[in-house]
Parts: sequence; C-alpha cells; structure tokens
Amino acid sequence: MPEPTSPEDKRSSSQIGRYSGVGFQMLVTIGLCTWLGVWLDGRYGWRPWATIALSLFGVFVAMYQIIKAVSSDK
Repeated sequence: MPEPTSPEDKRSSSQIGRYSGVGFQMLVTIGLCTWLGVWLDGRYGWRPWATIALSLFGVFVAMYQIIKAVSSDK
C-alpha cells in the first residue's frame, strides 16, 4: 500500500520539474540565438560579429528567465 505523500514531497517534486524546464528553456534560448547569429553571419558576411552578439544576447535573456523563475518561487 503506498504511503501518503506529504505537501513537502509534492512541492519538492514540482520544483524539480520547474527547474529542469527552466534549464531546458535556457538551452533552447541560447541555442536559437547562436543559430540565428551563425545564419546571419553566413548570409551577410558579418563573420563573427552576429554570432558573438546574438550568443551574448541569448545568455542575458536566459539569465533573466532564470532570475524571474527563481524570484517568483517565493
């Protein structure tokens, strides 16, 4: 017979799901920005400036998303 779960157990498992989702969102954000930078560099010959700029932009956006997710957790 399964033991009843406490509210703390439910809360910790939902936090694990939330934070793993935030990590995946960070990966996708940085990856898409970098891909767009590589594409723009190839299309317009701006090598490597679009890749550098959009990669950094992706990192800043991803960090903002993480800070926002952690701050709303309180």
